[in-house]
Amino acid sequence: MPGKPWEKYQAADIPPGFRVVQPGSAATPRFDGLPVDPAPAADPWAALPDAKPAANVFDQFDAPAAKGDRLPRFPGVPANSAPAASDPWAAFPDAKAQGNDVPAGFHIVASPSGDGPWTKYAAPAPQAANDLPPGFKIVQPGATQVKAPDLPDGTPDDVMAKAMRETFGGPTAQPADQPSSVKDFAYSLAAGVPRGAVEMGMLPVTAARVVKQGGEYLQDKVEDPIRALFGYDAVTPEEKAQREADDKNSYLGGFLQRMFDGQDAIRSKMDENLYAPRTTAGEYGGTIGEFTAPGGMAGNTGKIVGDVIAPAVASEAAGQATEGTPYEGLMRFLGAAFGNAGTAVARSYSAPESYIRRATNGMTDADWQKAQSLQDANKTGIALAGPEAIAQVQGGASALPDLLRVIEGSVEGRTKTAPFFTQRPGQVDTAVGNMLDQIAPQSAQPSTLGPRAAEAAGNVIDQTRQGINAQTRPLYDATGPVGSAGPTPPQVVPQAQFAPIAADPRFQAGLARLRGNAELAPEYAGLPDNAIGVIDAVTKDLNARGEALANVANPLYGPELAGRSRAAASDARNAATTASPEYAQALAEQEALRRSTLNPLEQGPVGKVAAATDTTGAGNALLPHDPLTGSAGEAADAAKRLTAEDPATTAALVRQNLADRHTKAATETQGADRSRLGIKFYQDVAGNDTRRAVLDAVLREAAPQAGMSMDDLLPILHATGYRQAVGSLTAFNEAVKSSLGASSLKTALGDLVSSAGLGLVKKAGDATTRASLRGNIESLAKMFIAPDSVQQIKEAVARGPRSTIPDAMRRTALESGGTIFDPAGQR
Repeated sequence: MPGKPWEKYQAADIPPGFRVVQPGSAATPRFDGLPVDPAPAADPWAALPDAKPAANVFDQFDAPAAKGDRLPRFPGVPANSAPAASDPWAAFPDAKAQGNDVPAGFHIVASPSGDGPWTKYAAPAPQAANDLPPGFKIVQPGATQVKAPDLPDGTPDDVMAKAMRETFGGPTAQPADQPSSVKDFAYSLAAGVPRGAVEMGMLPVTAARVVKQGGEYLQDKVEDPIRALFGYDAVTPEEKAQREADDKNSYLGGFLQRMFDGQDAIRSKMDENLYAPRTTAGEYGGTIGEFTAPGGMAGNTGKIVGDVIAPAVASEAAGQATEGTPYEGLMRFLGAAFGNAGTAVARSYSAPESYIRRATNGMTDADWQKAQSLQDANKTGIALAGPEAIAQVQGGASALPDLLRVIEGSVEGRTKTAPFFTQRPGQVDTAVGNMLDQIAPQSAQPSTLGPRAAEAAGNVIDQTRQGINAQTRPLYDATGPVGSAGPTPPQVVPQAQFAPIAADPRFQAGLARLRGNAELAPEYAGLPDNAIGVIDAVTKDLNARGEALANVANPLYGPELAGRSRAAASDARNAATTASPEYAQALAEQEALRRSTLNPLEQGPVGKVAAATDTTGAGNALLPHDPLTGSAGEAADAAKRLTAEDPATTAALVRQNLADRHTKAATETQGADRSRLGIKFYQDVAGNDTRRAVLDAVLREAAPQAGMSMDDLLPILHATGYRQAVGSLTAFNEAVKSSLGASSLKTALGDLVSSAGLGLVKKAGDATTRASLRGNIESLAKMFIAPDSVQQIKEAVARGPRSTIPDAMRRTALESGGTIFDPAGQR
């Protein structure tokens, strides 16, 4: 009928040797391929000698009153015992569309071999001898169509039409109303969904059919050999027919047959009402639609690809490869099983989990425990991604950060991970701020911290110098009293040794300055010029003067005069140490103490703090950005001395210095991205072993509690540095994407079908790869940023490849009705 899928099987598809009765003149029927005869012969079959029927063969076209219900009858149309005389087809209103030759939708076909294999497709009405010529049948091209003689029963219509065109040279052009592949694919896909759902619902009947037919097949194959083994004759056709009749008449057999008949009726009804594919793309679409219900409408795109598209494409490809053969149904079933098995294998060795297992190779239980401890955000408030924590524990020897970079570089992955990493700068700010508060509160006047620290450092130096003097005071006192004559006469340099010293103008000038100093003169008024105490005081003056004159910044700079002053001091001191062993010992002990205590103090962090003029200089003196290797000990000593002198100022200075470095790390970023704040701060304060040692030493002395908090914070800040910048290592990115996008069987199947020239399925294969990549990326993104990411990664590694074969077997069973017993479906 117009608009039905069998329109393409009209007269043009009937091969040579077949005849189609067409409406001709009122008196004479026309036949395909013969010219119209304006004056037909008395015998309308004269042009077709092979088809010439018995006499009076066309008397069905005579007055209907004479023939009554001997007119041909058609399905669903009751016989009319008295049709109108003027129109013998009046009882068949549908025939008006074709004139009065045949009803619409029916063809009269002739077989060169008489009753050919299409006899069962004839109209079911009894046919008397003069209803139709012998060898002709009235055929309705509905669910089935006439077929070439060499094709078995049950061959699909499109296969028969193709075979007839190839065998008999019929037209090969598609009908004018052939739909586009895209439209046919969409229509067939939609029509396949209810068909697949119905077939899934009929699974019990299908299972019973499989068992019954399988048993009959085995019985046919093994019964005769077994009978022959025991000397019995083979089963005769009559025995088999009787056995089948008995089976149908039994209660169980009759029940099963009624179920099978009902199933066939349902399928026939679907064939009549559901859209039928008309292109190769449509055939694939129809199969995909049929597999939708058995595969399950999962929300995950990757599930649909693996559970629906892969087995459907495999089944249809296998079916088309064996189209028209007795093995088509079996091959469609095996194709579905192959597709589902491939999905199972692909999921068993899931690309994401497989990559994770390789990337974490070598992790011990202790490593997993450390990584889980690092990810515990309750310690610091900074949430680490699983790959960051694992890479920190492995010292960077992990490929997981590379995988994380690829995920962040994709749209799907970035959508999941961006909110997680966007929170990091704030988390770092809070964690660092909490640690700084444990050192000291933020100073309201940070500019005053440097001068106050310098004053404290100066005091430390002065106290150290005074300590040295106090330690050597008894030896000085043994040389004689200073300030009064006392009971013991002072030690003196003999006049013979003193005379050259007294003659030196530098010594004379120094002595004059001492005697003329209003503050110092009274102390030495009772002592002679050659007294050890007087000589000691003059040599100190000469040494100080020499140092001052040697300073280029001194307006009175004079290196020669400076040298002479120091030489005069040295000569006088040598004479004094010779005359007084106690004085010699006092000088030796003072020199040793200066070398071991005072000089390091003056030249080290304390001295630099004392020389600082602002807060930044003082802070950098105590916590230098580039400390000398091995300087942690003197840093600890300086922090200890300064803390003992002024604990509040020292702690506030340390806090201010670290806070300023945090601020610098937060502002000196590229592209206004503060996500790397943590690692930048870490590198500034503890970026190498020496920096870390100095930082620990200072905090241990200035703020012990903050030092312990810093120990927890620094590894986490360092772990954030393993998050790589998106867009780097392009070649590695492509390798990872290829690994994640690979879906084993599905991709290989797409390549296989595309190599056969099926462009649409090639695109589906590409889409499968992209869908697999998107699904894997989304899964990994969720895993990597989960609060228990390390635990999830550990579990993924521990469980190894997981079996999904039972799911594949279940889906294959649900798809069996649309493969084994209905291979052609609506085609």
